[in-house]
Amino acid sequence: MNAELRAYRSLTAANLKMYLRNPIASSSLFLVLIAILVLTKFLLNGQGPHTRLVVVNASGSAQAAALMKELRAVPSFDVSEASPADARTLLDQGKSDVELAIPDDLGQADGTGRLVPVRLAVTYRAGTAGEASLPLLKGVVETYDERVLGEIPTVSVTASAVHTRIGGAIDFLLPGLVAFNILGSALMLAAGTFANYKATGVLRRLKATGMRSSVFVLAHSTSSFLLGMLQTAGILIVAGLLFTVQLDVLSLFLLLALGYLVFLAMGLAISGWIRDPQRATAVAQTVAFPMIFIALFSAALPSNITSVTRFLPVSYITDGMEHLGEGARLGAIELDLIWLAGWAVALLVAAGRVFRWD
Repeated sequence: MNAELRAYRSLTAANLKMYLRNPIASSSLFLVLIAILVLTKFLLNGQGPHTRLVVVNASGSAQAAALMKELRAVPSFDVSEASPADARTLLDQGKSDVELAIPDDLGQADGTGRLVPVRLAVTYRAGTAGEASLPLLKGVVETYDERVLGEIPTVSVTASAVHTRIGGAIDFLLPGLVAFNILGSALMLAAGTFANYKATGVLRRLKATGMRSSVFVLAHSTSSFLLGMLQTAGILIVAGLLFTVQLDVLSLFLLLALGYLVFLAMGLAISGWIRDPQRATAVAQTVAFPMIFIALFSAALPSNITSVTRFLPVSYITDGMEHLGEGARLGAIELDLIWLAGWAVALLVAAGRVFRWD
């Protein structure tokens, strides 16, 4: 027992030293994912996509000036003024997204002293940010009616937020990146490393020492698990520094640990089942890439596809990450953890049964 424990410790340490001596091979995917986070932060550093709004102001009233002030106060609006002909030219040439025409009777009063009702004409380019910004533009006008003109519509809506956390692109991107890293550092790395061991005769030499196969698999799994958890922690730390991410640490650790075990066991099972090292790596990549796609685009997949993919282990990782990213706790991801545990047990048993030294 002591000899096996010493062998386990020595082999685990040897594997970790091997990863440290060749950091590019063991951490290239991790570095790429960190770069994606930094690039995402750079691209989303502003207030989102801007709408080029050109205004034809036919009214010189104070009310029209107040409306212009309201429009310029919207961070995502790039507001400019032009004549009717120039505004239409800018719109036709794609140099603006929306044209807003303010009529000359804005701010004028009727015989009773009440403001004359006016209609603002809006022309937009279909399929651009202009079309997407129409609800925001209408909201600005409604706010202007109530705050500046003091006119409240017969039917109006008041809204209040119950969740203070605002979702963003990182909420959709981070679960996919974490799952991507787990797939790469567990499934593909395990299959590739074992394939290399077989091709170079390392496994045959280890077998000659009398080491039990379970000790070898456990040592390799431990070193890979430690590396994978460190890399995943690095991704989460960088994401936390760059974005607003609220995660329950204990729940997150359980989710990622089980997910890593699942794909590590899957990689071991593939490398043990397929004797040819090159074929084992190819099969691992064939299995991994569709699940990477599912992980990265899980939020955009149609329901008829998710009804099938939701039973794959990668779906439980992304689903759990999405819930935790929304501020959920352990109870909200219990089902994901149970399914991952079931996958881990099944694949570990399969890996043990198909493992061969040569």
